[in-house]
Amino acid sequence: MRRTREIIGLPVLDLKSGDSIGWVQDLVLDNDKDEVVGILLEGGHFFQSSKGIPRQAISAVGKDALTVRENTIEELKGTRWSDKVGNEVYTQGGDARGIIEDVFLDDSVDKIVGFEVSDGLFADLLNGRGIIFRPHVMIDGNDILIVDNQVSPLDQTNEGGWPS
Repeated sequence: MRRTREIIGLPVLDLKSGDSIGWVQDLVLDNDKDEVVGILLEGGHFFQSSKGIPRQAISAVGKDALTVRENTIEELKGTRWSDKVGNEVYTQGGDARGIIEDVFLDDSVDKIVGFEVSDGLFADLLNGRGIIFRPHVMIDGNDILIVDNQVSPLDQTNEGGWPS
């Protein structure tokens, strides 16, 4: 699993020319297909914010850089990662489960695997942040995430919290 936050800010390298073409500013996600649509660049040579490099043009997402096969720029439709962060999480029954802090992707950075959820600073310190995996998500809306009633992010804790 990869955190989207770890990909933001990586340099983008063109494998054909050997040039650095910018840095990853944001990822565009397709909530319906649970897929990564592509990346938006900062420091690049284009100005329209919805244009970026589609996922199929990306060769690899490494620890230190992202490489592209083609420097292809096109209109990317979907939800930005930065717009997902801060969205509230509720159960179908209306119980609050926290807010989205990050999006987890598979190792190939193709699919959305789940969401890192915070239930507030003190809960994060005591228990760590939780993870809600994609199969438990009922509705992935523009502003909220609705999960099944049995889901508690603290059942599947992430890192952090006080040592036991």
